[in-house]
Amino acid sequence: MSQSRYLGDRWSYLEAGHSDAPPIVMLHGIGAHAAYFRFQLSGLAAHARVLAWNAPGYMLSDTLRNAEPQAADYAQAVADFLDATGLQRCLLTGHSFGSAVAQAFAIAHPERVAGLVLSGAGVGQRVLSAERRAAYEERVRRLRLGGFQYGNAGADRLVGDTASAAVRELATELARALRPEGVERAAAFRLSSFYSPDLAGRLEMPVLLVQGEEDRINPRAENADLLLPKLQRGEMMLWPGIGHLPELEAAERFNSTLLDFARRCAWLRA
Repeated sequence: MSQSRYLGDRWSYLEAGHSDAPPIVMLHGIGAHAAYFRFQLSGLAAHARVLAWNAPGYMLSDTLRNAEPQAADYAQAVADFLDATGLQRCLLTGHSFGSAVAQAFAIAHPERVAGLVLSGAGVGQRVLSAERRAAYEERVRRLRLGGFQYGNAGADRLVGDTASAAVRELATELARALRPEGVERAAAFRLSSFYSPDLAGRLEMPVLLVQGEEDRINPRAENADLLLPKLQRGEMMLWPGIGHLPELEAAERFNSTLLDFARRCAWLRA
């Protein structure tokens, strides 16, 4: 039945850890794919079953049929992914675009989420500004010219000022592998009227916001600061010197933070 929602029947993802361990599912940002979580896959595998999806239209995952998907479409996509991988419930993490998808899923299916970790959180908007639309449309236009060229635009805005050359190169490498059809649909969702603070009262599970103080993509004043007061069981960590990519910029710290949160959620053993 779910195949009717996609231009094919294929999910792709990366997985690490024992199949019987508690699952942690990771949703990447608009300019990345499953390999964004390479340090989490390697660093958390001894503790959990870690699955990093490729969103519809990314890498080898088939594309959503709907060219202008809304929150419900991506929430259903996560449900389809969990069903395809045999998971009823998980600890869910999402970065940037993935954080919006994670919120949409947790709002629609709270019973399937043991805890929610949002990094570089994006909350959407009630009213779309012309500047925001133009920024996303320009991103899609550049990608249509070629993924390698798109990636070569560089990662300087994505990371904190002191990020290493290796981290910047990783971000560039990730962007080179993007497919226009995935990014176009992700951008359509991010330009929709989905505004998670209006719906956050439905999130009864623990929620952790990991926010780089140098995040220039989803600055806290326009995102995390608006979401946090609406959460029943929310907390936020502010990381000085970190930009939009904490899973890359501070991988060991992120892994340690995630493990601690999972234990406090009673998802992993103390």
